[in-house]
Amino acid sequence: MAISQTGIYKQDIAQLTALTVTRQDCYHGIAAMGLTILTAIYCPGKLGFHVPPPPGWLMGLEFVNIAGCYLFLGLTLWFAMHASMRADTAATHMLTRFVRLPIPSQGMLDKARKFLASYEEQPLEEVFRIPFTRHQAPSGKSQGGYNMGVDIDDAARARSRHGFDVPAWYRKEKAIDNVNTSETIESMMPLAAQGEGPEHFNAYREIQMEWFPYDVYARLCIHLAFMHLLHCWSYLQIGHLLQELRAVYACAIVMLPMFVLQQVIMTLDIIPDGLPIHRLGPFALWFAYFAAVIEYKRWYDPWTQKFGFVLVYCAYAIHIIYTIQLYRLCRPSEEAPSVAESPGASWWPGEWRLPKAFQHAIWLVAPPKETNEHDIVGELRDMQTGPSKKAAGAPHTDGDRRADVHRSLGKQGESPAWFSVKVGLISLLIAWVWLVAGFTWEVLNQGTSHPSMLSAPGLANNARDPRYRPAKPGKAEHTEVGTGGVRAGPAKGVHMEAMHRRLDAFATLSASGAAPSAAARQGLTNKLRELLPVLQGLAHSGAVETSQAVADLQPAPEHVAVQWPALFEPQILVCGAEATVALSRHGRGAHLKHGSSVEAVPFALHGVVGHGALVAAHWDTQGLLLVTAAGAVLECAGAGPTGGRWACAALPGAALPLDGTAKVALSRATSGALRAAVLFAGEASVTVFVRGPSAAKWLIHGEVRAPVAPASAAFVGEDLLLGAADGSISKLHMVDGSMSEMTPANSGHDGHAWSSACQRPSGELVRLAVPTTVGSEARLILG
Repeated sequence: MAISQTGIYKQDIAQLTALTVTRQDCYHGIAAMGLTILTAIYCPGKLGFHVPPPPGWLMGLEFVNIAGCYLFLGLTLWFAMHASMRADTAATHMLTRFVRLPIPSQGMLDKARKFLASYEEQPLEEVFRIPFTRHQAPSGKSQGGYNMGVDIDDAARARSRHGFDVPAWYRKEKAIDNVNTSETIESMMPLAAQGEGPEHFNAYREIQMEWFPYDVYARLCIHLAFMHLLHCWSYLQIGHLLQELRAVYACAIVMLPMFVLQQVIMTLDIIPDGLPIHRLGPFALWFAYFAAVIEYKRWYDPWTQKFGFVLVYCAYAIHIIYTIQLYRLCRPSEEAPSVAESPGASWWPGEWRLPKAFQHAIWLVAPPKETNEHDIVGELRDMQTGPSKKAAGAPHTDGDRRADVHRSLGKQGESPAWFSVKVGLISLLIAWVWLVAGFTWEVLNQGTSHPSMLSAPGLANNARDPRYRPAKPGKAEHTEVGTGGVRAGPAKGVHMEAMHRRLDAFATLSASGAAPSAAARQGLTNKLRELLPVLQGLAHSGAVETSQAVADLQPAPEHVAVQWPALFEPQILVCGAEATVALSRHGRGAHLKHGSSVEAVPFALHGVVGHGALVAAHWDTQGLLLVTAAGAVLECAGAGPTGGRWACAALPGAALPLDGTAKVALSRATSGALRAAVLFAGEASVTVFVRGPSAAKWLIHGEVRAPVAPASAAFVGEDLLLGAADGSISKLHMVDGSMSEMTPANSGHDGHAWSSACQRPSGELVRLAVPTTVGSEARLILG
C-alpha cells in the first residue's frame, strides 16, 4: 500500500507542475501576440511618414504607453519563462530524488523472514513456557507500557498483557517492524518547513515559494501590458484620423469601444479595496481626443487654445493618477485574500503575500496543508524516525511561518518579481512627470524668440529645421519632401527598362537632382522667345509671323547711373508709389524719385539705433516698416522723410524669431496684420510667419521650397519675389504655391552680388547689386 500511495504522490507533483507550466505557456502566447501588434503600431503604423506628425503632447501620450507595453510584455516573457522552467526543474528533482517507491532491500526481507531455528534463540524459560499463561507474576514488577495504545478501563487493563508480559519473539518482531522499515523512506524536509500534511506536499509548497511570485506577476504584467496597448493604439488612431484622414466623428466612434473594453477588462481582473480610482485611466482618451480636435480646428482662437492646453494637462494628470493606482493594486498585500486557503477556489497558504486586488485572476494552486486520507508513507517514516523530530522544528506562530516563507525573498522582504514590476511602474510615473514638464515648457515658450530644443526658433514641431538638415535628394521633383523621388527614392531602378525614351532622356539631364545651370536655362529661354511669335500668330490669325523677336516683348535690363551719398552702402531696396528708397543696415537711406538717374537724396532713420542692423523693409501707404537682425519690427510713419529725417518707433509685440544670418521680406495687410518670409542661409526654402494687428506673437504659417536657394525676397501684394544669386527673379504665388520665372539671369555684373529687389506700381522691376570688391559702387538695375 505504501508503494501504491507513493505512486499517487508522484502524480500529485506532476499535476501541480503541469498546471503551472500550462499557465505560463498561455502567458507566453498572449505576450507574443501583444508584441506582434505593438511592433506593427510602432513601425509600419508610425505617424509622420507621409504628412507632418501630430503635436508633441499627443505623440508623448502614445509613445509612453508604447514603452510601457514593451516593458510589461518583456517582463511577462521572462517571468513566465522563469516560473515554467523552475517548476519543471523542481518536479524533476523531487521525482528523481525524494518521492521514490519504498522498495525494501534484501537485508530487510531477511529480517522479515521466519525460520524454525529461531525458536531455539529464545530464553530457556520461553522455550518451556506453558501457552496461554501469564509470563510475569502479579508482583508489580511489570515493565513497559501496554500493548494497545487505546483508552481502556481498569478491568480491561488488568486482563491485558503489557511490558515484558509478552513473548520475546513478539517484542523482537515489533522492534524490527518499527525500526529500519525501509531504507528509501527518508525525510526530505527542512525542520522549519514540516507541516501536518503529507511530506511531499510540504516539500513542494516549500519549493514553490521560489517561483510563485513570478507566476503571479506574469499574470499581472499581462493586464498592465494590454492596458497600455489599448491606450497607445487609441492615441495612434487619434493622430491618424485627425491628422491624415480629417475624420472627427469617426475618431470618436473609435474611442468609445476602446474606452468600454478597458473598463470591462478592469472589471474582470480587479477587485478594488476601496474607491475604484483605476477606472479613471480610460477617461484620458476623451481628454486627448477633444484636445486634438481643438489642435486641428480651422480658425485660431487663443482662448480655445488655452482650453485645449487644459485638456492636455487633464490627460497627463489622469495617467499619473492611474499609474499610482496601478502601483497600489499590484503591491503585495499584508493581509491574506479571502480566497486564500478556501476550498473550491484557487488555493494558496494565507502567509503568502499576493496582490489582493487580483486574487480571483491569479489562478494559483498550492499543495494543501492537511488531507483526510491516511499517509501510510508518513506513518512508516514516523515509526522509523520518531514524531519528536517533526514537531521540533515546526513554526508555532503565523509570524514565524511567514518569515519561513519569505526568508529567501531579499533584504526588503519582497520578491524580485514585484521589485521588477515596481521599478517599471515608477519609471512610467517619471516619464509622465517629464512629459508634463516638457509640455509646460513648450506652452510657456511658444511664439517667443526663445530657441527651441529641436526646431528652429519659432518653428512648429512639425516643421523641418532648414538650417541643420539639408534637403534630401530628389528635392527638385514634384514629390513628397524627403522621399527622394524617382532618382534617389526607394523605387530607384524599379522597372527602369520600361521607361519611355523621353523620360529616360529627362532622367539623364541631371542625375544628381541639382538645378540646371545658368547657361542651360538661358538657352532654353532663348528658344522659347523665338517660339512665342509663332504661337502668337497662330493664336490670332492662323498665320506664322517670325519677324518679331521676343526682345521686343520684354525690354532688356537697364543700368541706371546713381550718384550715391558719400560713405553710403545700400543693402535694402523698397519701392513706393512715387519713389524708390535704398537703405543701409545702419539706419541711413537714399530717396530716389522715379525717373531720377543722377542723384539720390540722403536721409536718416531716427530711432533705429539700439535695435540692431536692418535686414528688411516694406513701404506702403501707412509708412515704412523695418525689421532688424534681432527680430524687432519698427514703423516709420508718413509718406517719406521730412527734413532729412524719418522718425521711427518700435511696434509692440514679440520679436520675429531670427538667427542673425537670415534674410527677411515683410508685408502689411490693410487690417494691420503682418506677414514675414524668412530665408535661412544656404537653404532652398522659405518659412512664412504671420502676426495679428495687435501686440501678438509670431506664428508659423508654413514652409515653401524654392528651386534654388534665394538670395533676396520682397512681397508684392499676394506674391513673393525671390531673387537668385545669378540675378534672376522668380515669383511665388502665395495663394496656390505655384512658382513662375519673371526675369532670367543677368550677366555682366562681375564683382557684384544681388542684394535686394522690388517692383514699382507700374510693374517695373528694380534690382540692387552691391559691390563685393573694393573700389566698386552699388548698381541699380531696372527691368
